[in-house]
Amino acid sequence: MKKTKHRYPCPMCDRAETRTLSDESAVEIHEFLEVIAANFLSRYGERIYRHYTKQAKRHVNPDKPWLNSDEPF
Repeated sequence: MKKTKHRYPCPMCDRAETRTLSDESAVEIHEFLEVIAANFLSRYGERIYRHYTKQAKRHVNPDKPWLNSDEPF
């Protein structure tokens, strides 16, 4: 089976025949996703923060700490 790249991160988002939702359904799904995200952050937020803090320290230029070495310009 050949792998293909999608233009969107989710293959379902690239489909032309994707069904539309009613306003109420869209709001319910949005609120559900907000609850999941809030619960995820409350459980793993410290770990995520720690990861990004460590990552930022690794990429600091000691001569010019205000410059991020990952910046493209």
